Order: sequence, then structure tokens, then C-alpha cells
Amino acid sequence: MENLSAKYLASASDEDLAELYQYLYDLQGYLVVEDVLSEQQVATLNQILDETLVEFPADWSERAKELPRGLYDNYRFGMAGGSYVSSPGFLAFGQPFVDLVDHPLTMQVMRMQLGEAFRLDRIFGMRMRKGMPSGRLHSDYGASEPFTRAEPGKPYPQPGHQALHGFAVAAFNLTDSGPDTGGLCCIPGSHNSHFKLPACIRNGQFDDVVICPEAPAGSVTFFTEATTHGTCAWQADHERRSLLYKYCASQLTWSRTRVTAPDNLQLTHRQMRLLEEPAGAQWFFDSLFKEEQRSAT
Repeated sequence: MENLSAKYLASASDEDLAELYQYLYDLQGYLVVEDVLSEQQVATLNQILDETLVEFPADWSERAKELPRGLYDNYRFGMAGGSYVSSPGFLAFGQPFVDLVDHPLTMQVMRMQLGEAFRLDRIFGMRMRKGMPSGRLHSDYGASEPFTRAEPGKPYPQPGHQALHGFAVAAFNLTDSGPDTGGLCCIPGSHNSHFKLPACIRNGQFDDVVICPEAPAGSVTFFTEATTHGTCAWQADHERRSLLYKYCASQLTWSRTRVTAPDNLQLTHRQMRLLEEPAGAQWFFDSLFKEEQRSAT
């Protein structure tokens, strides 16, 4: 399926776009929108990363065996929240990284999935060099989540006490990725599956059901964490670079660590609100769009 490009976005009405985003995201469990960042924005972000990140060690494969999360600790940078410590993570790299926290398109897509009240739960960057292998297919929710009680081949009714679609990702792509290069991969529509992912697919015996969507530099890949996803081996000469901002419904939390505000950088009121502690939507965590709604009346 082709991505949504700037040519279409420029001619479509706001209402048509909202309807299209909603339909495709709900249908596929992911959505790639091209040309969200300008060439200058991409260049600026990459320049900062060039000046900040260290080179991969020559023995990266051997070192991965000693790291807590193996190859994932090689791939990731600027981590904060979730499985990592409380810190600003890559937000501390500079204002351009902070400015993406509440990018208008991200806010629109997250509002579709998460409602009026959500927060930034964790962040990290992904980078890969040629020859780095695939990452395991996984999902954080649904029949195939890590602690599921689903049995292979049997339908799994989602328990009412478990969240299913309360966690989503905006991945800003700073270099080209896709089927010929590697990068993010997923199984379209898997977020709505009532069956556990078969081991033969997870182990790569039927990898034709897994796609690696074209995601050029400047695009954003949105996906729900209920979608089965992973990482394809990196085959390109250039480095893979993506910035992942992960949002959840305001009342959800997994760990005791948070993304914190960086020192000496400017955050808007809404950006600060996205870093607030978890709290019940509307009751203790007001709508992030209150000001917009007030202005419209």
C-alpha cells in the first residue's frame, strides 16, 4: 500500500484527511505519512546526532552478548522512561527534539487512538549499521503480548481488565528505510487478531506476511503497540535513524521511571503536560486540547 504523501495532503481537506487517517490506522494498525519533516529539519536533527552519538564499536556483535537487552541495547540511544531510568533522554540533545513532542500530526493521530488525555511514557532512538540482524517480532498487547494466556490456535477473548489499544508510537524517520534497506516491520491488521502469533511466523518460516513499509527520511510511522512488529535486518550503506516517541492513555503506567524535562530548553505548556505523572483521564488529567476547544467556541 502506498504511503500518504505531501501531494495528496496538500489537496485534501482537513475533514477528508482525518477520515482517511482514522480508517487506514484502524484497518492496518500502522500508518506512514511522508514529508512531515522538512529537509532542513531532517538535516538539523541528523547534524545534532552526528555530533552527539559515538561510533558503533567494531566488535558490536560480541559486545551485544554482554548487554542486558542484547542487540537492542546496540540499536537504541537517548532512552528514557519505561525500561530505562528517569531522564530527558534524547530530548536533552537540543530544542529540535523537544519540538517534536507535540507535533500537530502526532497529536491528531494519538487523539484518534488514545482520546483527549494521554502522556509521553517513554522515548528512545533507533540506529543500525549495515549487517545488523533482525529483531524479534512482538506486540505489547492482545493475544500475542508477552504475558498472554492465549493458547496456540484457540480464540482469545481480550479480558475486560486489560488494556488493548492504550499505547501508541510516533517514529520520526531521519533516513530512508523500507523493504530494500530494512528497519521497522509489522504484520498489518494484527492489532485486531484474536489468535496468538504462530511460532512459525515468529521464527521467520512464513515471513511473507510481515511487511517492511517504505519510510523515507522526513516521514513518520505511527503504530499501535498491539500491532505485531519488529526490526528487519539493516542492509543499506547509510545508517538507520529513527526517533520513537511512545504515548499512552493518561491513566496507564508500566514502570516507575519517566521522561523528564531537559534543563535549559523551552517547553510549551502542552509539552510539559505530556510529561506529567499518570492520572485518570478527565478526572485528574484534563484534555490536552482544552485550549483549542475554547478557541473554537
